[in-house]
Amino acid sequence: MFVNYGLGLGTLYLFDRRWRLDPEVPPLAGRSVRGWILGVLTALVAWTALSLALFRTPTTPTVRAAALHYDAGAVPWGAVGKFSELTRQAAREGARIVVWPEIAIQGDPQVTNTDHFRQLAAETDAHLVLGYVVPVTERAWRNEATVLAPDGRFLGVYGKDHPMTFAGEQSPTRGTYPVYDTPVGRLGTIICYDLDFTDTARKMTRNGAQLILVPSHDWPQIGAKHYTHLVFRAVENRVSMVKADNSGNDSVIVDPYGRIIASAITIGGDRTGQAVVADVPLGTGDSLAVRLGDWTGWFALAGMVFFIIYDPVTKARAKRE
Repeated sequence: MFVNYGLGLGTLYLFDRRWRLDPEVPPLAGRSVRGWILGVLTALVAWTALSLALFRTPTTPTVRAAALHYDAGAVPWGAVGKFSELTRQAAREGARIVVWPEIAIQGDPQVTNTDHFRQLAAETDAHLVLGYVVPVTERAWRNEATVLAPDGRFLGVYGKDHPMTFAGEQSPTRGTYPVYDTPVGRLGTIICYDLDFTDTARKMTRNGAQLILVPSHDWPQIGAKHYTHLVFRAVENRVSMVKADNSGNDSVIVDPYGRIIASAITIGGDRTGQAVVADVPLGTGDSLAVRLGDWTGWFALAGMVFFIIYDPVTKARAKRE
């Protein structure tokens, strides 16, 4: 906001120097403009220096994780066989965590075809993050993710925190933020549209998550952009994130400093399928955003309200004088 203000002053000052578009408006004072521009440049240098000083190559333990990337077509739950095949492929490459996409399964894997998933987890010796959908009524369904351990235990259920209500989606099980303590790290899950909000990933991190796993089902129109939210959420919370996409558009693995370690960006969908595999450093969650939350946003909102009131008051006072 201050940078934009300084740039705006500089631009108006140059306009005043070249064109006096309104002779009745006094030109900006050069001393004030120079002071603001100098302040902005100083702030930019300090911000860049601080960013470089805080930037680190993670030294925390790593775990090999995989994001399954495949365009399952119009009936994504019919691709369980393909996702199982990709899971075995990822395990052969050493993956200890395998993330399935959003709505990869129709029906709760804790109830439907449970033996298959337990056998797959045992066979691959991997923690499977399974995205699934369960119709509740004609207008509501459970959009959830569960983590299945290699020993056959389902560690818990996460319900999509921000359902796409504009598209008719509901999430009756949302509102809890479970984190699972496993031999490969403390794992949390969020789902697709949750990436667009700052609160869900932060709550997971506050609950102790070191690695956040993200089943998703992106539309092609946003496939080239939606994964960028992953970068912001990773940096804000200082955790790694793994996103597996069911439309085969954008599956990405990001480290706690926002660096993309591995990715598959295939806008229009990947009908062949692949496992995006990488060694992922566990996060620390020691960022200011985790500790302070949304106070900066509330502060900005309070400032906006203040100036909305302050501006007409000062104008009225000046008019009276």
